[in-house]
Amino acid sequence: MKSRGLLVVLLAAVVIVYFLFFAKVADDKSGLEIQVDKYLEMKVELTEVNMESLAREVLSFAADGEGLPESLDDLRKLHRAAAALQDSWGRRFRYERLSGSAFRLASAGADGAFGTEDDIVKDY
Repeated sequence: MKSRGLLVVLLAAVVIVYFLFFAKVADDKSGLEIQVDKYLEMKVELTEVNMESLAREVLSFAADGEGLPESLDDLRKLHRAAAALQDSWGRRFRYERLSGSAFRLASAGADGAFGTEDDIVKDY
């Protein structure tokens, strides 16, 4: 009988701790919201990695004596690997030649529109 009472008290304590824990988590973010945030962070990181790979292709093109390409279409004619590089949302990068030795790559980010705060932009 004593062990049954102890078991009931222990079970009640576990239930109370469980509800207190999830009440605290519910005030912050749910597990699903945390996972969605991590997923979006990973998409940004993958986009940055693809952007770096594309930048290496552009620099390789320039090192071959061609200079910086005028557009990514010029690059894709000779460097086929560059044709496959996209951002994490499946869209092409925007390329802008800034000078004879500098260029900018940009992704429109999750919303797909350039000129918004979620754009990913890097100058090289």
